[in-house]
Amino acid sequence: MLEHTETNDPSRVTEQVTGVILAGGKSSRMGRDKATLEVEGVALFERVLGVFQRIFSDILIAGERPDLARPGVCCHPDIYPGSALGGLYTGLFEADSDWIFVAPCDLPFPDPNLIKALLRLRDGYDVVLPRTGQGLDPLFACYRKSCLEPMRRLLDNRRYRIFDFYDQVRVRYVDEHELPEGWRQALLNVNTPEEFQDLEDLLPKP
Repeated sequence: MLEHTETNDPSRVTEQVTGVILAGGKSSRMGRDKATLEVEGVALFERVLGVFQRIFSDILIAGERPDLARPGVCCHPDIYPGSALGGLYTGLFEADSDWIFVAPCDLPFPDPNLIKALLRLRDGYDVVLPRTGQGLDPLFACYRKSCLEPMRRLLDNRRYRIFDFYDQVRVRYVDEHELPEGWRQALLNVNTPEEFQDLEDLLPKP
């Protein structure tokens, strides 16, 4: 029987994990490129990248965004274009490590504590992701290389719902009571101009 353990050693939490930033979306509902929208003078992509650079030694961009690439952070066009699952597959395929942590490029408040909390639970599993009152969050999650084959089968059959391969792998759902304080804000993303405008209410007042 497989024994599930937690990775509690701080030195191991991000060991052999590649940070993958998903940047293949079209920002159609926003009407402009979400990655370059600024919060407190810093582009959303840069906010995610800055957090990733603090905790991951290897980082890549999944999506054909050469404008976002820089030395040490390469972009990889999606192997299966047109879906979030395709971007996730690309990031996992291109990573040199057995594990990736994936996040979208449009998170205003990415939190390293939440990332590390999810990574600590990965031993014995293939996927680790939050499960909250808002549902599952498969694009802010940990994935292992063992997910590549079931992902590929979905993509080859033009099935793009990420959850559809979860019954073929070992998934650790992390419920609200297990998440660190501030998880709601950390998981917030913006899809419309109205949602972006509402971010002002969450910013510190001068």
